[in-house]
Amino acid sequence: MNKYALQGDLTFALDIGTRTVVGILGTHNDGEFTLQHIISEPHNKKAMSDGQIEDINQVAKVAQSVKEQLEARSSVELKKVSVAAAGRALRTKLVRMEHDTSERDIISPDFVKSMELEAVRQAQSELDEESAGAFSFYSVGHSVVRYYLEDKPIVSLEGHKGATAAVELIATFLPGVVVDGLYKVTEKCGLTVESLTLEPIAAMNVIIPPEIRLINIALVDIGAGTSDIAISKDGSIVAYAMATIAGDEITEEIVKMFFVDTQQAERMKYQSTSGEAAVTYRDIFGIEQSVPVEEFRKKIEPAVDSLAECICKNIVEVNGGEPTAAVFLVGGGSLITGLTDKVATILRLDPNRVIVGGRKTFRHVDTGTHEVGAEHVTPLGIAMSATLNKGYDFAVIKLNGAPLRVFDIRRLSIFDLLTMQGVKQTDILGMNGRSLNFTVDGERKFYKGGTPKPASVTMNGTPATLYTMVTQGDEVGFVKAERGETPRVTIADVFGENKLGTVLFCGKPLDLTVTFTVNGSDVTTDYIIENLDRVESKGVKTLADIPGYNGGSYFVNGNAAESGVLLRDGDVVTLAPAEEERAAVTKPKTISEQQLEKDPLYEGSLWGDIKLTFNGSEITLPTNESRTPHLFLELLTGIQLDPSRGAYKLMLNGEEANFNTKIKNGDKAAVLFDDDLTNETTENNET
Repeated sequence: MNKYALQGDLTFALDIGTRTVVGILGTHNDGEFTLQHIISEPHNKKAMSDGQIEDINQVAKVAQSVKEQLEARSSVELKKVSVAAAGRALRTKLVRMEHDTSERDIISPDFVKSMELEAVRQAQSELDEESAGAFSFYSVGHSVVRYYLEDKPIVSLEGHKGATAAVELIATFLPGVVVDGLYKVTEKCGLTVESLTLEPIAAMNVIIPPEIRLINIALVDIGAGTSDIAISKDGSIVAYAMATIAGDEITEEIVKMFFVDTQQAERMKYQSTSGEAAVTYRDIFGIEQSVPVEEFRKKIEPAVDSLAECICKNIVEVNGGEPTAAVFLVGGGSLITGLTDKVATILRLDPNRVIVGGRKTFRHVDTGTHEVGAEHVTPLGIAMSATLNKGYDFAVIKLNGAPLRVFDIRRLSIFDLLTMQGVKQTDILGMNGRSLNFTVDGERKFYKGGTPKPASVTMNGTPATLYTMVTQGDEVGFVKAERGETPRVTIADVFGENKLGTVLFCGKPLDLTVTFTVNGSDVTTDYIIENLDRVESKGVKTLADIPGYNGGSYFVNGNAAESGVLLRDGDVVTLAPAEEERAAVTKPKTISEQQLEKDPLYEGSLWGDIKLTFNGSEITLPTNESRTPHLFLELLTGIQLDPSRGAYKLMLNGEEANFNTKIKNGDKAAVLFDDDLTNETTENNET
């Protein structure tokens, strides 16, 4: 039977540092973290370098010891742990990606999000290439610098339409080797990672919580290998940086000056800050030594100056100038005497605004009677980040059966998961089919592409949406979207399935004889038109193409029609019955009329060969093949009625006529213009 109680809501945090491993137990209640137990144990030998785990077994051994001591003190079996990755391991990448948006009606919020995530994936690929495949990276966030629409900066892309759209952003990553190392250590200790955060964020949560991040403040966590820097401004953490020197540089200087090993140098460094008058030590020759504190500090001052200058240089670089409010120094290296004054001088700040973070500056933390200081800020922050639900999470999720380790699942949807795993946004959202543009006899035609078939997603075997949130252990199924179809248009679709055929024109059968070319080459009606094709047709295809078409009013299948109407097989074309006389011409013939047409006299006088005088000349009109009466209109074929001569009259046998007046043998016809009538009147007057 287990002698320990269950962990329950008790928070266990491990700060795995370069020199020591610190373990913390505590509880969270109403926004406050209460510290119950704290254990700190150094590495017996070098197992880490600059926050990077090098000897997993050695680090796991120390972490296991810390865990067991805390279990003994609390009588609680620890199964869950919160950890942090060193801020010095962060990598950032500025990337810009452009997309073709010419075929989109508008730019949707989904498309903007997919653009951002695809840019993050591109940044990740670039980092992987730079590392030559040595290790992969986990995305831990990104911030948009600006959007572009057709290469012009724009505040928001949503709802706009244009040929191209682009996003420029800064993506932040952790090397996979850093995260994997932390997880392997915790696994060896029988622990499950409940929360993972970044060390600079953890420290911020203790010293500079969200409610005061409107102030421009720099926090510097001075560890053994490097110094992590975080900057607050305008309500959030706006930048991270890293100084390449930290406490180890001062330790190494002590080793060289006083001939001691690294552990002795660390003790001397902290002894110089304890308030004692002298620093005592045993050198590598076994001789006990003592040096006044002031003399000791003077000897290591060049190393302290170098550390201060490096820290300030990085602060100014990422902050865009000196901080306007304050600088907090935390971590074991922050305790070095004189460091705060040097930083204040370089950054031109009041010395009272550069301080070492400790118990008095902790926020929302109750440490009770425990002795805690600047070196405990990060482990306390790790615990707070976990209990305040501000830590990041890694989880194993299966995508189409393949296990994936993903970061920050508290805000991860299926859409995010797919994009982070390299699935293209076109496979997630789909795309319309390609539009079809071509010309027909010089007129542009446009057919819009078909709509896409959306992607299909499931969560644990149940239908889901792209915005379903994923959690630890979920299994996601994904079938990519299918692009919409490109329009399939043939010559027959444009001109009609039965374009070649016969129509009945004013009672007379007329063959439609049309030929087609595409880009100058002959084609048949089943030709499938391609983008930018130039389609041309020749032959009888409209009313205007019919030989003898006179521009009058016509009906096609009983409906009034314009001259450009396309004709199809079986169409019936008739003259419009505008008046009784025209109606008589176009209406179906009665039996008596049909018998009359057989009369030789009628045949010779109305629709057979007839002779008459037109404008003073004798002409002969041949028999109409349609066996219909001759009309005045036939006399005007080939005559240009010049509008400059004014109005005109149609005259037949001395009386005014119209286009549809019937003509017969022996008639006298003429077309008289205004100037003809004027001349005729003048001649009559002179006579």
